[in-house]
Amino acid sequence: MFIRALIFFFGLLMLSTGISVITHAGLGTGTLSSVALVLSKALPLSMGFFVFLTNVFFFVLQTAVDPSRFLVKLVKQIPICFVFGLFFDAAYALTSFVAPAAYLEQLATVFIGTVFNGMGIAGMVFARLAFLPPEGLVISIIRRWGGSFGNLRTGIDVFLVIAATSLSCLLLGSIEGVREGTLVAAVCGGQFAKVFLKVLGCLFPAHRPVD
Repeated sequence: MFIRALIFFFGLLMLSTGISVITHAGLGTGTLSSVALVLSKALPLSMGFFVFLTNVFFFVLQTAVDPSRFLVKLVKQIPICFVFGLFFDAAYALTSFVAPAAYLEQLATVFIGTVFNGMGIAGMVFARLAFLPPEGLVISIIRRWGGSFGNLRTGIDVFLVIAATSLSCLLLGSIEGVREGTLVAAVCGGQFAKVFLKVLGCLFPAHRPVD
């Protein structure tokens, strides 16, 4: 249990750091924070707060797919979503030194941040202590209908990019916060998570990964 807890909080830290690094790269932001970035530009509230609301939205979807053990999921996931929002605001401030100038440096920074995202998602899913709602939704879909974790998680990322683009046009009159870096994160984040799940499965063979 102690090792699983360490893996989980390591994952939470990596995900917060990865999203922050991608945002500071200046080529958009991570998919989970894409809607949050647009809303934070339109309203005087932090990105961490809107990341929390994004997770609440996915919790509602997860409940619709699998309403069983609702109270257990509520108690396990929503407080973690709140902590994650705080972690994100802290990580965003602590990584403010990341400011690549050249375009290739920006792309490299996005790639590094996306790797962190994949590590974070894989760590939290592998630990199975609790899921953030986007991962919880994927797990619920897999248990009900089957599918691949990496592919379904990529689908969620693409959905978030489309939602952020639409909101940006409606609220800001232009596309902001969604650029090529966001697309890289959307396409690669779930696939990196899939790879890291297999790596963790090799390191801890008694604890089988989802995918």
